[in-house]
Amino acid sequence: MTTSFLYAAWQNDTVLIQQEGTSTVVKHPGGNKILFKDTDPQLAIEWGLKTVTNTVILGGEYVVSDRIDIPRPGVTLIVDQRATLRLNPESTHTTIDFKSRNAGYWQMLPMIYNKGHDDVRILMFGTLEKWKIENRDNGKQTLPIMFDGRNEKGICGLSGGVMMVTGHATDSLWLVDSARVHVPVIALDTNPGASLVLEGCEDCHLGLIASISPTRGGNTAETIDLNSRNIDITIERLVGERSQEIIDCNESHVIVEDVISIGSPRKMFGRGPVSGPRYTDRRSFGSRSLDVRNATVLENAVGSRLIHEVPQLPDALPAFTVQTTVEVTLTNNQKKLYNRKAAFDLRDQTNRQ
Repeated sequence: MTTSFLYAAWQNDTVLIQQEGTSTVVKHPGGNKILFKDTDPQLAIEWGLKTVTNTVILGGEYVVSDRIDIPRPGVTLIVDQRATLRLNPESTHTTIDFKSRNAGYWQMLPMIYNKGHDDVRILMFGTLEKWKIENRDNGKQTLPIMFDGRNEKGICGLSGGVMMVTGHATDSLWLVDSARVHVPVIALDTNPGASLVLEGCEDCHLGLIASISPTRGGNTAETIDLNSRNIDITIERLVGERSQEIIDCNESHVIVEDVISIGSPRKMFGRGPVSGPRYTDRRSFGSRSLDVRNATVLENAVGSRLIHEVPQLPDALPAFTVQTTVEVTLTNNQKKLYNRKAAFDLRDQTNRQ
């Protein structure tokens, strides 16, 4: 297959989402023809996801009326580092229930939602702005991204795919009842309750999962929450800063190669009693194992920061490499660097990092 043919095929199977005046428009890379436009960015983004394999949201502020639903398997959604997605609080919202004793108390609206579709890639380099309302009788809030494989059979209802987050999110990312999803990097400096939460997942491989304090010398909550009913989860590296818990392992089975604590943790590992499900439909297996191969406490750490090297879109398309580095400064001004790379090529749909 010739290089020119591959390039043409990639262009025709990719759209760019961008703002023009009061509308959000959809175009092919390198083209000026408007394929679709709407005043509601949600509809423009979902049109791209329904029509082509690769949808790229370029820089700008997008106020969506409802969650962005992934409509089918095998698609890629990329959010540029200069893009901000926020919810219109006045519109009608499609929510999912958070299981609790008070049915319907918490209504959750994932900003980007993959319900049961295999081999979906979501690369989030931008900002997903949180919205929340709460009173005595009910509550509603947005979550950044969720892969949701729940189904009546009580098995993992989606398989394969990639979630990568180097952007700004103030709440946890979620994988629910999902198998063989790869997470090269989720690295946040916004101190959510946990950077990543898993429930009912199996055979998922996680790379660098980090929660870094937004203030110098501060602390964080949890880096990862293995809430319940996860099995055969492997993690390359977890990083937390003076964490409440770097890993909260409830009813789950996980192997972690490396754990780094920036400063002394309040608690390194949590092995509490089996917790009840928040979302999962999978049956309880009533056991737990946590195998941490290596753990390091950087007691003399005085500062930290995340360094994200992300593509300049759209010029970097179709192939690019993403790298995140956790840089830790010690009292003697020495630096410790922990990094993770991932390469993507939109011309090769078998390349699932």
